[in-house]
Amino acid sequence: MLTKNDLSQIRGVVKDEVGEQLDSKLAPIKKDIKSLKKDVSQIKRDQNSMLIMLDKEQMQQRKRITRLEEHVGLPIPQ
Repeated sequence: MLTKNDLSQIRGVVKDEVGEQLDSKLAPIKKDIKSLKKDVSQIKRDQNSMLIMLDKEQMQQRKRITRLEEHVGLPIPQ
């Protein structure tokens, strides 16, 4: 009959084996996830840059349209 000590030793050996196998199988996935995180952060930075640029262009266009409306004498919407 197995004692509690025997069972705990067996449990420890099984955990070690399963853990090593799991780590070896998860290593490529972890590498891919790291790469994806880097790509997503770059996309976010690019997106913020684009939004800032588009906002500036929109403000410039709005000013030009307002000047044209004033020059032509059209009512300016509020």
